[in-house]
Amino acid sequence: MAVLTLSFQGIRNLASARLNLSPGVNVFYGDNGAGKTSVLEAIHLLAMARSFKLARTRTVVSHELEELLVTGELGDGSRLGVRRTQKGQVQIRLNGESLASLAQLVHLMPVQLIHSDSFALLEGSPGDRRQFLDWGVFHQTVAFHEDWQRLQKSLKNRNSLLRSGRIERSQLAVWEREYIEAAERIDGYRKQYLEGFVPCFHDVLNQLVSLPELRIHYYRGWDRQKPLNEVLEQQRDRDMKLGYTQSGPQRADMRIKVNKVNAADELSRGQQKLVVCALKIAQSLYLQRQQNQPTVFLIDDLPAELDHHHIQRLGALMETLQSQVFMTCVDPAPLKTFWKHPDQVRMFHVEHGEIGSEMAFGDP
Repeated sequence: MAVLTLSFQGIRNLASARLNLSPGVNVFYGDNGAGKTSVLEAIHLLAMARSFKLARTRTVVSHELEELLVTGELGDGSRLGVRRTQKGQVQIRLNGESLASLAQLVHLMPVQLIHSDSFALLEGSPGDRRQFLDWGVFHQTVAFHEDWQRLQKSLKNRNSLLRSGRIERSQLAVWEREYIEAAERIDGYRKQYLEGFVPCFHDVLNQLVSLPELRIHYYRGWDRQKPLNEVLEQQRDRDMKLGYTQSGPQRADMRIKVNKVNAADELSRGQQKLVVCALKIAQSLYLQRQQNQPTVFLIDDLPAELDHHHIQRLGALMETLQSQVFMTCVDPAPLKTFWKHPDQVRMFHVEHGEIGSEMAFGDP
């Protein structure tokens, strides 16, 4: 859902501001350190109630203040606000009413982030790729969130019993049964999602770059030839020594390879960025096809590592999504042909934490 106006105060080095935004593309440009990325953080806070830069979001609050506040008027006329304090307290309100859960907020405005840390999809840990996969499953499978909570609770209790050294078999059996049921459901959701997502991804990737040998391989987190209850039985003694559960969906991975080699080791930096962009765009396209729900894109420094030709291709693809896009860059010149309809693009100059008035795209 598009954000039509954005107001914020108390975020890092940014001066308080109220911005009238385009439902198409919004470009924030200026020197490094000017505060451009902090604007993206403000939008991420509105959509997710946390920053994308640090797990401890309280550091986003300006040093001299006790709290930050971000509010936005959305495309459907509703008003959303997120308040966070230095102590980590959070308050989320929609049309003046408190939201019951963070999951409600996340469903309201799906956000895709493309920045330097997005390369973790190729070169990072399995956890980075699980997070990407589960973003898609969460937004398309209503029961996923509840089953994920069941999985986490049962896994925590099983691990606690394993570490105790004094296992009551009856207690362990209860939590293992709960864990197995949730694990199998989570695995089923992921498989079903990938069946639809992978063809969509390859279609998007082919429009950006030719990588016919690139493949996505799903590893569910335990031996694909054995049921999970059998795996847990065989590994129980080892699990007790380690103090945690070795196998299950918390160990799953979505491996991306080229010629059976990890893509991060085979592709250039520019190719990697195109693959990452294709993953994010395809995920949003698939969500739009399945749920008719557009995504808000936050893109930090798109021109880096990409030439003019590929920037144009990305723009053409994203325009078909009809998504709202927020972009940062040092020099906006490479982005002048990113969007075919310049009347849907607004530019904001950021300097020393101050955001200048909006300008027509391409104006000096």
